[in-house]
Amino acid sequence: MKNNQQTILSTTGAKKKIDRQLLGLLIFIIIMMVVMSILSPSFLTVSNLMNVFRQSVFIMLLGFGMTFVLTTGGIDLSVGVMLALSGGMTGWLLSQNVNIVPSIIAGILMGTMVGAGNGLMVTKLRITPFIATLATMSIGRGVMYVWTNSIPFRNYMVGGFRFIGQGDILGLQFPIVIAIVAFIVLQFVYRCTAFGRHVTAYGSNEESARVSGINTKKLLIKVYALSGLMAAIAGITLASRLETVHPEMGKGYELDAIAAAIIGGTSLSGGKGSLIGTVFGAFIIYLISNALNLLNVDPDWETIVKGIIILVVVAVEYLSHRNKKD
Repeated sequence: MKNNQQTILSTTGAKKKIDRQLLGLLIFIIIMMVVMSILSPSFLTVSNLMNVFRQSVFIMLLGFGMTFVLTTGGIDLSVGVMLALSGGMTGWLLSQNVNIVPSIIAGILMGTMVGAGNGLMVTKLRITPFIATLATMSIGRGVMYVWTNSIPFRNYMVGGFRFIGQGDILGLQFPIVIAIVAFIVLQFVYRCTAFGRHVTAYGSNEESARVSGINTKKLLIKVYALSGLMAAIAGITLASRLETVHPEMGKGYELDAIAAAIIGGTSLSGGKGSLIGTVFGAFIIYLISNALNLLNVDPDWETIVKGIIILVVVAVEYLSHRNKKD
């Protein structure tokens, strides 16, 4: 009973902290928009902001799955390569004149199965999430090079598949529609289902979750499979958007997905996450990139700025935890 009360209190406190963090992110976005509208007249336009949102969609999708993984206290470094493998599978099958529906299903199964494999390595082989997903990232990237012979897949575009990455509904581009639907579904799962509560409970206190009757091994396998599923959706959408699949597709996206999640309030130590925060985090990453491009800043500074932001967010979280303990 005492453990349940502590969990409820910690969850309530985490929600309040996330709300404050979201407010801070919103204020940051507003300030940045005001400053950039002065420095660059083309920044604060509907077309430019929609372009930023469209570019951030793929990191949002990866970030949604990453939010679940980080909430358990784990990490998934393989989302970028799962994106590539899934997009590659769908593109390759389409190039072999396979129907669009089984091609997409195969791509989704590819990402989900690789993600579930990560979960099995973590639970059955007791390999730490960092090492397990790092190995998957390395193996998967090698598979992409061997599979493609370092030559991108092309000539797989058909009308129906093109719509996924380039179509629109009522003026809203379809990749954005996909991200919105994914957010609504996963937000419900995260906040309103037993699975979502178990994910948070596991990240808050693994032993308490196990004692309370949660099948923690099955839970982790599902979480990593979900991460693979979201990577697959992102990969298939990106393959449609780019009209090509190359062996380095999605490289570095895992870091952007992690950054988006932690900027949005998801804790690296587990037990706390925010999908709406991940949306804000992904948008901020590409908003900064867009601002630097408009100001003709060297692209290498994007990586530096991104690293500084992650460092600051993690440092603030660490200091906050230390002050509570003191």
